[in-house]
Amino acid sequence: MSSLNVKLSNKWLERTMSIDANGVLKTSSIINKANNKELLLPGGEEFLFVAYYGELMRILRCEQFQYVSHDINQLADGSQAIFYLELKPQLASGASPFAVGGGANEIEDNVWCEWDNDLGNIKVEVIFRIYEDHPVIRKKLRIINGDKVEIRLQDLAWEDVKLQKGLNRHVQYHYFTRQALQVTDSMDDCVMAVTWDGEDHGLLVATEAPGAMKRMELFKNEDKVRLLYNNSEETIFEWTLGRNETFETDAGFLVTFCGNWQDAVDGVYHQFVADKLAICRVDTVPGFTMNTWETFYNEINEQIVLENIEIAAELGMDAYQLDCGWYEAHGNYVPHSLKFPNGLEPIKAACDKHNMRLGLWMSVPVVAVNSPVALSHPEWFLSDENGDKGFMVAWKDTGIMCLQSDYKYWILEQMDAVIKKYGVELLKLDLAAVRDPYNPGKSIGCHSRNHHHPTQKSSNLGIYRSMFWIMDELRARNPNCLIDLTFELYGVLHGTDLAHVQHAHQNWIANQDTPYLDPFRRLLHTRSRIVPSYTLNFGSCHLTEAAAEQYGFWSALLSHGLYYGDLRKLSVAQKKHYQKWIAWVKAYRSELDFYAYSKVSNIFDAPDTPDHVDRRFNRYSFYEAGRVASQAARWDGTAKLNNEGEGLILIFRPSTCSIEESFIPFPWMRKNRSYQIVDVLAEKIMGSYMGDELCTGITLKMPLAQSVLVLQCKISE
Repeated sequence: MSSLNVKLSNKWLERTMSIDANGVLKTSSIINKANNKELLLPGGEEFLFVAYYGELMRILRCEQFQYVSHDINQLADGSQAIFYLELKPQLASGASPFAVGGGANEIEDNVWCEWDNDLGNIKVEVIFRIYEDHPVIRKKLRIINGDKVEIRLQDLAWEDVKLQKGLNRHVQYHYFTRQALQVTDSMDDCVMAVTWDGEDHGLLVATEAPGAMKRMELFKNEDKVRLLYNNSEETIFEWTLGRNETFETDAGFLVTFCGNWQDAVDGVYHQFVADKLAICRVDTVPGFTMNTWETFYNEINEQIVLENIEIAAELGMDAYQLDCGWYEAHGNYVPHSLKFPNGLEPIKAACDKHNMRLGLWMSVPVVAVNSPVALSHPEWFLSDENGDKGFMVAWKDTGIMCLQSDYKYWILEQMDAVIKKYGVELLKLDLAAVRDPYNPGKSIGCHSRNHHHPTQKSSNLGIYRSMFWIMDELRARNPNCLIDLTFELYGVLHGTDLAHVQHAHQNWIANQDTPYLDPFRRLLHTRSRIVPSYTLNFGSCHLTEAAAEQYGFWSALLSHGLYYGDLRKLSVAQKKHYQKWIAWVKAYRSELDFYAYSKVSNIFDAPDTPDHVDRRFNRYSFYEAGRVASQAARWDGTAKLNNEGEGLILIFRPSTCSIEESFIPFPWMRKNRSYQIVDVLAEKIMGSYMGDELCTGITLKMPLAQSVLVLQCKISE
């Protein structure tokens, strides 16, 4: 056949797909059009996966598929290109399957002839999405089994390209807090930056695979960048395709940029995620919410909640959320007869009276072993490798239900009924489904043979997809309810990513209380680099504690106002304090919604406290999860500014930091504009400055440890 080049392009990025004379599709060029730099080296695989026919295995690469045709369709915000490929006959491709366990010994051609069929026994569609308003091209695969027998897919990579060499090439990873020459990561990172020292450009590489299923390999094998499913740690990918069944991978994407890579993360990357991926809209997020969890744990009742709602309304809170403990038992979501003898109707009425949104908590997969659903349907339990029911940590009075059984239909109806009965507008969905983040190696997927997954490995991604189906159904049925899919349900300690934000509005990423505010801000800083900050929920400070009045109150506002506390314990002075500042924030948010922005550039590093790492690497106890004492020795902060440089800059001096004065540039300002800077907490104007002066920097002072500067920036022309 004749060779062919197809250019996939917007005004920032061009990716050329070439079909050679043998019908092989490959990426032949990736150009940053802003500076006309070629980023690609030849030699990438484009995609690859392992296909099993029973115990016969074959590694299938793009070169073993024959180009058939392609379509390019114009869309409202860009275009979509689909390249249609079919597997070549075995003899034409020059490859043979081999038996698992047989080493390098290949099976003779006359023993296995399925690979010699006419073209078409396996088809692949390579799908690209090109955006005209973002420097982004997304890619995914669709694999169709046209063969006579079932096949199993493993080791699936939907992106495999080589990038330009250079001794000065680096990868920025671990939520952009670390740098290395090569990186391999499973479960945690969903986006990394490739930079070349001395070069004024780079590339962001992102995966949309979910939770514990994602894996990124950047330069593990020389110059290769590979996006694939987890193939080595706990939740290993596998998918079974019957005849004529289709599997569609999650997507990945490339973002080109010029200039500072930090600004590319804050700018073009964040804008794309907020505009095209995240379903949460910032104007739907309550300004201020109270949550009952760490203040009361399970010990909530009608009197406690009603008294707290009255004070929350007095303070100006927008929402009140009952966490774990309002119901009879996990899996039996009727109000607890002793704690709430009148049901939740009085709670709902109190919220309605004060125009507050009601929030509740529910477990999606975990049920009490003596609950009606567990007794009626023991076949729905997730089974471990020994055939026993799976459970979280040491909670043996509960069990995990498999979301790839018919349980998913039952729990959807339970949650939908609760939302509708009580007018729930915030729903926190919790507890482990695919892996227990507190107990690595335990309850990994489901070993049952009677559910909707052929194998244990195939249940891993399958459970995520069932989880997302539940979230999508709940949102469709209840468009006014914000859905919080917690990190426990998501299966990665303090984890969030680009798949999560496409199916749930928010993610409870950690439980933190007042003594741990600096590590809490590190979590907000690092996770806000990869997803919008307003999608992050958290256990934050108790408003009843002294450190909360300024330091804790504003720490939470790096995302949004979400707090703990028994409000009955607030003094008259504390109530007046919170009334004043809650009213100020709400008024300012109506003028400029600073919740929408989170920028750090290369000015504000993440707080220098220890990371909250998954217990795959650090086996700390359950009650240490997310609680790390501060060791911070420097200031930290975030600019919550719009593209004109208007908004708030929040700067914190930790209790362990001795620095009283610092010179800080504000590179987010328009150089030719004049700004007025207001010290919000001191309630005074600091001065007027030209944007170029602010970009160079100004000297700021915080004489007291554990304090915060809140700077309001406003164009004064």
